[in-house]
Amino acid sequence: MNHYYTDNSGLDSDRKEFTYYFGNEVFRFTTDIGVFSKNNVDYGSYILIRSIVDKDLGQTLLDLGSGYGPIGIILKRFHPQTEVEMAEVNSRAVELSVLNGVNNKTDIKVHLCDDITALSHKFDTITLNPPIRAGKAVIYGLYEKSKAMLNDRGHLYIVIRKAQGAKSSMAKLETLFANVSIIERDSGYFVLDCFD
Repeated sequence: MNHYYTDNSGLDSDRKEFTYYFGNEVFRFTTDIGVFSKNNVDYGSYILIRSIVDKDLGQTLLDLGSGYGPIGIILKRFHPQTEVEMAEVNSRAVELSVLNGVNNKTDIKVHLCDDITALSHKFDTITLNPPIRAGKAVIYGLYEKSKAMLNDRGHLYIVIRKAQGAKSSMAKLETLFANVSIIERDSGYFVLDCFD
């Protein structure tokens, strides 16, 4: 099955740009065919950003399944001292993330990888808007790898819709983390905070 959480480099290209406002900040994002939510920042990502932007995100943050980069780029703007990295399996999304990082004057690092456990260090915070279309096995694998790549006292923040498996995701996450709580509910979306 071909979906955005794959390497879509072979697709035709039709880049578009849009302006996005968060808080008092203005962002300009370039997107393309074959990436998630190419016309605007999706509401789930917005809720995730909104619910954690004022938290202490630590020294290192990984946005897992980062798409064209809105979560990591926006959080970096509000947390300039945090080292923000992104990981994505879609090479087109990686290319766009690099471009968007430059265009938004944010110093980020983007990895093209399908296994974050191969990265060189662990993180204080990991964010994830799961690729629902990729299926439960892929998503649960991302939860497990996130757990492995968190520093002690690190937090995994996930946004997921109730109708797309939030309750079963919570049950899975409770097998991995000592604490799993809902920190935000909005329009059927849950933001989960997972930590030990």
